[in-house]
Amino acid sequence: MNLKKNILLLASMAIAQLGFAGEPGKLHISGNMVGPCDSVKIMVVDLAARNYSYQNTFAVNNGKFDFAIPMENVSPVYIMNVGKQNQRVVLYGVPGEDCQLRGKWQDEYFVGGSNFYQQYDKMDQALTPTQRALTSFVTECQKMMDNGVSQDSVMKYYQTKAPVLQEHHLNAQIDFIKNNPQNEAVATLFSDIPVDKVHDLYNGLDNSLKNGRMKPLLDQAIASADRELARQEQAKNIAPGKPAPTFTLKDIKGNDLSLESLRGKYVVLDFWGSWCGWCIKGFPEMKKYYEQYKSKMEILGIDCNDTEAKWKDAVEKHQLPWLHVYNPHNSDIATKYAIEGYPTKIVVDPQGIIARVVIGEDPEFYTYLDSLFK
Repeated sequence: MNLKKNILLLASMAIAQLGFAGEPGKLHISGNMVGPCDSVKIMVVDLAARNYSYQNTFAVNNGKFDFAIPMENVSPVYIMNVGKQNQRVVLYGVPGEDCQLRGKWQDEYFVGGSNFYQQYDKMDQALTPTQRALTSFVTECQKMMDNGVSQDSVMKYYQTKAPVLQEHHLNAQIDFIKNNPQNEAVATLFSDIPVDKVHDLYNGLDNSLKNGRMKPLLDQAIASADRELARQEQAKNIAPGKPAPTFTLKDIKGNDLSLESLRGKYVVLDFWGSWCGWCIKGFPEMKKYYEQYKSKMEILGIDCNDTEAKWKDAVEKHQLPWLHVYNPHNSDIATKYAIEGYPTKIVVDPQGIIARVVIGEDPEFYTYLDSLFK
């Protein structure tokens, strides 16, 4: 169903009024959570690098924990109950702030603390009714499947109500952003806003918010929206019969490798990443087909959203015998090819014209190769 897990962040007024002298470059996190827990794992997400910038594990004593972690920019933070699957708190960490957690690991929990989390509380209280309605409906659908109702029937039921509930929640988010242009917490909503609305909502924010400590987060949202809008526009040109966009990237040895240099035979552009489970699952079948048809085609693996080290390690670990190039974060190749999911395989004919586009690890790709080369 691909809906984000509901996160209830309700601050207690007593805690919110305590105040906190923030330590620059660090986020202070304390908690008193009910439920079995010996330790918590902290993971800070680097949105720009699409990786974790910090990971550590801290002891929990009688449900209580208290620590400070390094934090340079406003970033998502995962606070995970070690050993308890799906018991976690997900929130945005802000350097110099104090985050205080109270509640139950397996149920509703509350976030309080210093200034940012007081503002988050105001936002959360405004959004809770529509979020709860959406979450309750998802829970209802899950119970239907648990009780033996077929997945097809549940999905049909889901599709009759979910769009309306999602629209109500989106409208609540948009209204809150418009009505609270100085509230720092609204910056955390921009990743959920449809890309065609991001610029208008951003333009309505107060300059103090756009140019303050939330600026990196807002800039990231604007850049992400711009990439998606460009991808949607470019998608019109990524179809059979259209010329394949040219590019040059570094191969596994650090040498330039261009798509044009492979003219004269069919080329399969495989957009993948070491983090992509379905990409990895597809490698055995790809190896078999590469061995069978390598005299008639070449596969060019285009790594996405990896560090260079992880890319090279994955190529070696999985013993991938075809050509590979590294796609750095500042490259626009994924936008040029309108990539919306991984893996994506694009077959380019000997003249450089797109012959086929297959999204996901789909048997249709291999059926196509058989029809093409047999």
